[in-house]
Amino acid sequence: MARIEEKIAEIADPALRQAIGEEVAKLKKHTRFGLVFEEHQPEVVPLFGKRIKRGERVALKTGNLSEIWRVVSVKEGEALCELEKTVKAIATAGTRESFPVQQLVVVRSMGETIYPSLTPVDAVTNGDPAAPHHVLIEADNYHALQLLVFPYEGKVDCIYIDPPYNTGARDWKYNNDYVDKNDQWQHSKWLTFMAKRLRLAKRLLNPATGVLIVTIDEHEVHHLGCLLEQEFPDATVQMATIVINQKGVAQGGLSRAEEYALFVFMPEATVPPAADDLLSPERADSKRFQTPRWEWLLRGGTNSKREDRPGLFFPIHIDPVRRAIVSIGDPLPLGEVPDQTVVDNTVAWPFRTDHTLGNWRVSPPTLRQLHAQGFVRLGGYDEARKTWTVLYLGEKARRQIEEGTIRIVGRNADSGAVTVEYTEGQQRSIKTVWHRATHDAGTYGSSLLRNILGEGGRFAFPKSIYAVRDAVAAVVSSQPNALLVDFFAGSATTLNAVNLLNATDGGQRQCILVTNNEVSEEENRTLTAQGFQPGQDEWEQHGICRSVTWPRSKFTMLGKRDDGTPLPGDYLTGKQITREKPRTIRQLGFAEGRNLPLAQRKQVAALLPGVVQSKIDDGPWFLSDDVPVSVLWDVRQAPAWLDALSEADHINDLCVVTTESRAFTALKAQIVEALGPQEVAEDEKRPMAQGFAANLEYFRLDFLDPQEIQMGRQFAAVLPILWMMAGACGPRPSAPDAHAPWLLPDGCPFVVLMQETRFKDFARHVESRTDLTHIFIVTNSQDTVYKLRSEWPDLRVVQLYKDYLENFRINLSEKSV
Repeated sequence: MARIEEKIAEIADPALRQAIGEEVAKLKKHTRFGLVFEEHQPEVVPLFGKRIKRGERVALKTGNLSEIWRVVSVKEGEALCELEKTVKAIATAGTRESFPVQQLVVVRSMGETIYPSLTPVDAVTNGDPAAPHHVLIEADNYHALQLLVFPYEGKVDCIYIDPPYNTGARDWKYNNDYVDKNDQWQHSKWLTFMAKRLRLAKRLLNPATGVLIVTIDEHEVHHLGCLLEQEFPDATVQMATIVINQKGVAQGGLSRAEEYALFVFMPEATVPPAADDLLSPERADSKRFQTPRWEWLLRGGTNSKREDRPGLFFPIHIDPVRRAIVSIGDPLPLGEVPDQTVVDNTVAWPFRTDHTLGNWRVSPPTLRQLHAQGFVRLGGYDEARKTWTVLYLGEKARRQIEEGTIRIVGRNADSGAVTVEYTEGQQRSIKTVWHRATHDAGTYGSSLLRNILGEGGRFAFPKSIYAVRDAVAAVVSSQPNALLVDFFAGSATTLNAVNLLNATDGGQRQCILVTNNEVSEEENRTLTAQGFQPGQDEWEQHGICRSVTWPRSKFTMLGKRDDGTPLPGDYLTGKQITREKPRTIRQLGFAEGRNLPLAQRKQVAALLPGVVQSKIDDGPWFLSDDVPVSVLWDVRQAPAWLDALSEADHINDLCVVTTESRAFTALKAQIVEALGPQEVAEDEKRPMAQGFAANLEYFRLDFLDPQEIQMGRQFAAVLPILWMMAGACGPRPSAPDAHAPWLLPDGCPFVVLMQETRFKDFARHVESRTDLTHIFIVTNSQDTVYKLRSEWPDLRVVQLYKDYLENFRINLSEKSV
């Protein structure tokens, strides 16, 4: 169009130039730029359970929902229907036909007002009832999103969705018809379907800091990227490439190993640094350096006997219950010896592994100062030595704390000992390419789901729980009370991942899931052949929500299946823990090391992992800063070698080349005393059978008659929505007696006034509640509402049923929204 305007400017005749310019301006008003696709007919939703009556718009339960009939009359179980003018049935509009009522379902198209309710189906209570409850809604997600907009508009911190990928493999439906690769409108139908939902999702997101995450593969990734740019013009869109199958899947010339996650960041959204950037190679030996070394306080090597340094032989008094050091005693005179035959776990002495008396590395005054700083802690109780292992941060670690290489991140409440970690390399920016073994969709998606549901639980292509956790954690790790929504919940991986994240860092993030209850194409054929229809229990129990989403959510929260069998396996929490691991100490007894010429030393070194022959020389030992193996060639130099090893905490494999077995045995004991065990980091695991301390309410989205609502006959159906509006905190209350003047549920931050005439008594009760956030009042008086809002300005006052009818009506056309 810019080129046309340039040519118009070249027209010499002013009148002609103006006339053409005006026509082009009109054309531009009706021309779309950017992503262009055909907007398809409104989607249709079936309302199972709604009575078939005269005037209702209906469709066949197993037919095309866009083929809509109007009920002319109902008589003796038969409904006479007239076909409406629809896109697929223009030629036969007006045709009349009779159908058995049980074959029909009431339908609503977009633009027809409907009033939703949430019907409780089931619940899991396994956590603090006062905490925000997770919510699962079985519904068409378009209408569920419209419902969620009212209580949660602008409040959602993160939306994570895994929509149908539109592969052409009949993986999704539009108006109850599978869209396959032969459909000429395959892409535009998908874009229409997504655009309507993304516009509602945008209203849910916090407009400043919210983040939308959409996963997709190569079939629609480019269309989706353009659509997100169009629908979120003020946001920043980035794409992460995630390796989900390292083996790859044949895709013509290349083998596909990845999928994509598009992140839509609202203007003030940030991604906090993380310990793992999700791309950098995970070196096999790197985990050791993630936790600074706590050294043994017991001296090893030279001068390690009591008589060598008698002033360093003193008791350390212990509280074994709290596993804490209580006090540090004074040196015991040489003439006095503690009775090693008496087991006393309240005192730690410097007893050596050979049961002789040793000494500590520091004096009592120095140790008291270190203890006050939190630089001393207990290890385990050593049954062999009959005393405690005492650990401390040595000079190197303390110097690194002062320099900032090591930082203090916490302090144990019982012992006062600090928790430390290396600062360098610990917090990094997450990359846009993710390559982690835990993101494998086969092992941590499909296989994990089978472990949870058993072999009967089937779901096509579930996500790796760790890929979802990492995506969500990337944006809400610093928000322990974040609100998350997944409106393509499918196999409920998102809730599982959020519960795991909460259990790992102590958060109380709340997750709202939405999924339909469609059956698979194969099950559709089987159930139809058996004479069942949608809406019947025999059909619905095979749907996604009831056979996968709900069972997985329930089983993972309780840690067991319905039959009581515990869930097998473990989760990886994403954190690392330290444990003591004995160092490998080996005798190479085929020769006396000091007599080996350099060439033969190099031959020996070639057999050791990580040792480069070029670094071997004719010195008494081999010790390198970047190799975890050390070799002692000359046992006569053992004391000096042990001193050199005292600062080499990276060594985990020690080899002594000597034919003298007795000398090796004695030296091995000295090595153990001098170095102690090695502290290594490993992935922390959480048994799946442990479950999660969380609560979940399962609802089905139903629809109400507005006249019934206005007359106050549907309070029980509306109550769950009021509970959700108030944050879904506390036990979901049941509807009170029809004559009750008010509802003040315990543990829930809302109240309801049903009888306006009892306002004064009601107000006294409200004043006594300090936890309230919402007040609902059934009244036709706007003055009463204004009065309430002025008396309680910090509370949200909602008028029933006027506000409900005005704000909860959904399914409006987009122009009305």
